[in-house]
Amino acid sequence: MKNPVRDKRSLLVIGHPGHELRLYGWIDQARPLICVLTDGSGGDGTSRLDKTLDILHGLGTETGSICGELSDRRIYEGILHHEFDLFDSLCERLAGLITASGIDIVVSDAMEGYNPTHDLCEVLAEAAVAIANGKKNSKVGHYTFPLTGDPREPPRGRHGLQTASCATACHTIELTPWQFKRKLETIWNYSDTSGGKLREEVEDAFRIYGERAFAREYLFAAAEPRQAMEPDFAQAKPFYETYGEKQVEAGRYSSVIRFREHMLPLMNRLCAKIPVIPATGGASRGHAEVTEI
Repeated sequence: MKNPVRDKRSLLVIGHPGHELRLYGWIDQARPLICVLTDGSGGDGTSRLDKTLDILHGLGTETGSICGELSDRRIYEGILHHEFDLFDSLCERLAGLITASGIDIVVSDAMEGYNPTHDLCEVLAEAAVAIANGKKNSKVGHYTFPLTGDPREPPRGRHGLQTASCATACHTIELTPWQFKRKLETIWNYSDTSGGKLREEVEDAFRIYGERAFAREYLFAAAEPRQAMEPDFAQAKPFYETYGEKQVEAGRYSSVIRFREHMLPLMNRLCAKIPVIPATGGASRGHAEVTEI
């Protein structure tokens, strides 16, 4: 039986280099086109892009026109200062790439409230897919994958509340023993050469969930932006706010990216780009604005 994901033309959109490790087996099977929003330079300014490109090229994949051109610092500045034109351009470029490359399936980071770039990645992909679908007769699907927590479960916010994504995996990718072995080796090598924080995250994930939890990979149907954000952030701050507050107190950051002040206007701007689609019975459906709770 054909794999409904593997046998279609796919695009993977990730916020940071290193996210590809969560989908190592699927990338090896599907050979998607890859877009990376940032260079993964973080606070110390050291790019991880070359490490990721070595992995991707070793798996026989190609990178798209958006590939690490922004530093983490630059994308955070864009969010803080409401530089909507920057993100409009990224969205429109993604939509154009989807159309020009004949993409059937887009897979992106999921909204989890852990990092604003991860959350932005899902909203950008959601809007780009909708724009592309407005120009094509066929339907482009959009799926997400979790970057924090149990890789076998739908994306969850840092406060343990499940988002409105599909409650069960829409597609499960079985890794061969060789793929799983190579995936583990690649994860450990990547974390060893990328700094202590990433190494800690890898160690924590394997300690809590076990290495076997990563022997399968899961893609979940993307939620509408409003549905994805409300269940978690209506009740508590996203993790990146509380983390940012601690960094400001320690003198490492000068400002905190906040959901309602910074992310919410940007999400609404991107949601507004989603075309109005005529519905059955003469009604129409426009974009769903994300509102404050």
